[in-house]
Amino acid sequence: MRLLLFILISLNFSSCVQGQVKSDFYKGLKDSANAVKHFEKALDSSNEYIRRAAAEQLAVLNYEGKKLSAKTVEKARKEAGGYWAAAFDAVGKVPDKEKALALLLGAEHGELSVEARSFTLREFEKRGENFSDTELAAIEGRFAVSRSQYNEALVFFRAFQKDEKWTAQIPELFIKYPNLINDLGRAFQYSASGREGFDLFLQWEAALTDEMAANAPELSAQRDSMRFSLLFFAARIARRNRLDQVISLFERALPLAPETGQADACIWYILDSSLSAATAVFLQRLEQFIPSWHNDGYFDDILEKFLQALTSKKDWKNLIHTFELIQDRDTKAAKAGYAWIIARAIEEGYLSAEEKQMAARAVDLTEASADVFKRIAYNSSGEIPALYYRSLSADALGEPFLELPSAAPAVRKSARAAVRTTGKAKTSPALQFLLGFFNNDAADFALRYIRQFENELAPDELRAVAQALAHAGMYAQSMRETSFYINRDGYTPGRIDMELMFPRPYMELVEKNAAEIGISPAILYGLIRTESAFQSDIVSRSGAVGLTQLMPETAREMANRLRRAGGSDYTAGENGLDLNDPSVNIHLGSYYLSYLLGRFDDTLLSLLAYNGGMNRVRRWRTANALPADLFLETITIPETRDYGRKVMGAAAVYEALYYSSL
Repeated sequence: MRLLLFILISLNFSSCVQGQVKSDFYKGLKDSANAVKHFEKALDSSNEYIRRAAAEQLAVLNYEGKKLSAKTVEKARKEAGGYWAAAFDAVGKVPDKEKALALLLGAEHGELSVEARSFTLREFEKRGENFSDTELAAIEGRFAVSRSQYNEALVFFRAFQKDEKWTAQIPELFIKYPNLINDLGRAFQYSASGREGFDLFLQWEAALTDEMAANAPELSAQRDSMRFSLLFFAARIARRNRLDQVISLFERALPLAPETGQADACIWYILDSSLSAATAVFLQRLEQFIPSWHNDGYFDDILEKFLQALTSKKDWKNLIHTFELIQDRDTKAAKAGYAWIIARAIEEGYLSAEEKQMAARAVDLTEASADVFKRIAYNSSGEIPALYYRSLSADALGEPFLELPSAAPAVRKSARAAVRTTGKAKTSPALQFLLGFFNNDAADFALRYIRQFENELAPDELRAVAQALAHAGMYAQSMRETSFYINRDGYTPGRIDMELMFPRPYMELVEKNAAEIGISPAILYGLIRTESAFQSDIVSRSGAVGLTQLMPETAREMANRLRRAGGSDYTAGENGLDLNDPSVNIHLGSYYLSYLLGRFDDTLLSLLAYNGGMNRVRRWRTANALPADLFLETITIPETRDYGRKVMGAAAVYEALYYSSL
């Protein structure tokens, strides 16, 4: 069956790439010496996306000093799309300063490329068309913010000061291009000038009076959205050292939010800022704002933090009350967590008679039942934390963990869906363009283009892209792309989707090392997926290296223990311990996990020690002797709590997909 599945997946991937064309565009990406020639040929492609991408590459080369013929330049101008089209339009035969400013000051960060920005500025300079000092300051300030250089951005934005002080009125350019308020807000928030920004933004917000709006038509149409930005960033700055004003500022900003996502952000900050208050205060605000928020899943992390606090205090009464508040909402992971803990508290006899009655009323029963709450956790779905609770409840209830279509039909369906049938099998132009990177050995260049088009591709097309990424060994990117489409509303994942989300690279190494330490390969796969997403050369900010994210000192200690036990000597090579080598890294990572298993005799506790440190977990365990699954919920470090759920949830999926029948 496993061999058949591999063949079917291979056939599915092949069916996707058959509709692609060979194109000089991909050659140009790899052959810098002859790039102009290749991109010029690609301008004649029958695929509109290839023509557009080639035009943009030629524009970049032209900006970098490559000589292009007048014919090529004109052809590239006609084919360019997105912000390059806007840049060409702004610097046309007659430069249009207003169009240029709309591009440079109106475009969202990340969408306007550095080359398109620099090209526009250079063309205006070459033609003697000058921006004013404040316009240039705003342009450079925006650019500095886009690179997270906030102190540098403030230096540019200070061009709007007079006599070293900000004016009481909002500068005209900020009214015309409100994005500048957000940029200045970020510069203040992430620099040492937060106090200055706090006072200024409240002053500007107070200046946006009805009279002022009536005298300025441009301002009148966007007054509320500008007031929102000013209050929102003042509140974020206040989170540093003006905690008494934070909540009131976000509450003032909330009714002015121009979009639902911004309204949810205000509510999120209000609730997050309330977590340090008394339990009753947080619950009061939760009750107040639940009816007003829009995206339930956006608040899972807030509810999870509150769950940790309640479980640590064994505050079962308020834990049950919180569950009542969220049980009809789509907070998948949070609702599953609350339900599971209530079930376990019932089982362990932690609830008083009053709390048992509360729990029973919450689910319309006359008597509290652990199985009813486990059933609620079991019916959760979504991201891995929810899968963790589903796996626990599935085991407890004797229910299947994953219920997916059988492997072969799911793959065959995917293969049919991945092609567009118009007479003969043919992929859509956008998918043809993206798969061309993989068909022409140019996968390293694909990601920026995938990001551009992923919102307009259908799930079956995104699945084909995810398969191509996995086939190229780009597992982290493949998993991201799969997550992008399987979490769309109304989408039901099939087996092939889950296999893309939970792939098995390095299978021989993982299974061999898991067998040696006496654990299921699913546990080791869950660990590697969570630690590194199968990126063998990744290094964390703390210095952890490779697939199993070992700290160098831990790796050296394990290597020495292994050598003294008669195993391989990984320190004897010419370059010493190579943690980027998958065979070395997986062996030492599994050996370290085995070392921890010998000291804790519990898989979950050992995994928590792998992430949080052995001594720390021992200290936590001494202070709190709850059963391991409830102990996890009390851990004060969010990363370690989440790590335990992620590894165990992923391991449950790997077990169900690949190992449960062995």
